[in-house]
Amino acid sequence: MNQTRREFLRLAGAASAGAILLPKTSWAAPFAPATKNRLVMIFLDGGNDGLNTVIPVSNDAYYKARPELGLKGPDLHSLNVDFALHPALAAWRDLYEQGALSVVQGVGYDRPDYSHFVSRDIWHGGCRNTPEPVTGWLGLAAARQNAGELPPVALGVSEAPLLLKTAVTAGLTVGDLANFYVETLPQLPQDMTQSGALAMIHQASSLAYSTSTRLREVAARIPAGSNYPDSSLADRLKLMARLARADDGPQVMWTRLGGFDTHALQPGAHAALLKQLGDATAAFHHDLKFAGRAAQTMVVIYSEFGRRLAENGSAGTDHGAAGPMFVIGGGARGGMIGAATSLTDLDDGNLKAGLDFRAVFSEVVRDWLGWSAADLFDGAFANGTASAGLLTS
Repeated sequence: MNQTRREFLRLAGAASAGAILLPKTSWAAPFAPATKNRLVMIFLDGGNDGLNTVIPVSNDAYYKARPELGLKGPDLHSLNVDFALHPALAAWRDLYEQGALSVVQGVGYDRPDYSHFVSRDIWHGGCRNTPEPVTGWLGLAAARQNAGELPPVALGVSEAPLLLKTAVTAGLTVGDLANFYVETLPQLPQDMTQSGALAMIHQASSLAYSTSTRLREVAARIPAGSNYPDSSLADRLKLMARLARADDGPQVMWTRLGGFDTHALQPGAHAALLKQLGDATAAFHHDLKFAGRAAQTMVVIYSEFGRRLAENGSAGTDHGAAGPMFVIGGGARGGMIGAATSLTDLDDGNLKAGLDFRAVFSEVVRDWLGWSAADLFDGAFANGTASAGLLTS
């Protein structure tokens, strides 16, 4: 193997180690402090059953449709006379009482698609009418900023989600910060890094190296918080809290919690997932609150769709449409947001969306991050002015 071929492969490996491809982007600028609001997004992968997360306890249609799975009794955590949280979400009940938890009701989109992959791409691409999108609304919004800050970071995955991608960026991923590094780059003759494929890979790998080094330096200055539960999600949120507490940490972070495709034997699996979610996010909020950063860090929790109203014959629920989103901390006003979803006016057995996800995210981008939301979404949301009533005035 000749020297040029060997260096090409080494550079390609260095670029992939950081799992980023960032030629000609605003993030090539020197890093600057990020003292603005932070956004943490948690994707409930598989389609969370919103009806058994926020239980409509006063609605007979719920119990009629779910004679076996319908939840009731003193173990529920009451929010008001009409709704209660799943028994596993005791930590969220405390957040709700503190005004730190918002339940955004009936979120979805028109003409719902019941494929995990298609619906996920609609949520992440921000467009209902674009088949196989290649860019994500949050990646596009972040790429417009020329502040030299760290790019959006995806934790716990080997590839960043579509949500964080643009036509020229593939996102930054971090599996485990302890093992996250890019080896020292080789010194190549200048003429080999001026043009062509090797030049592009050299540019991407150089940025991967500088970004990964910067991320490790940011985290190294901030000690880990305490009182986190023992779970994989909690481990990732503990790292996110360290990055969020740093003035020059990333402004946007994303992670996922899988397992929500509960077609069969739902009760035990769903309870375990909700407990992991509730306990980990509450610990994250308390960590940031102790550090004085909870007010500037918003956690948005979403899923690609909800579940059908009626239970199936396998002690589970099938793919549905609308469902709740959840927001913790930040500038969200807390409580129940949006109109309660009808359990009698259905679309072929599925809940109808009363609030479009693009309205929620437009408000988050525009009024929380302070970025332009124009041209991120399609249809009536293209102008970026939609709101969901999420934030305090």
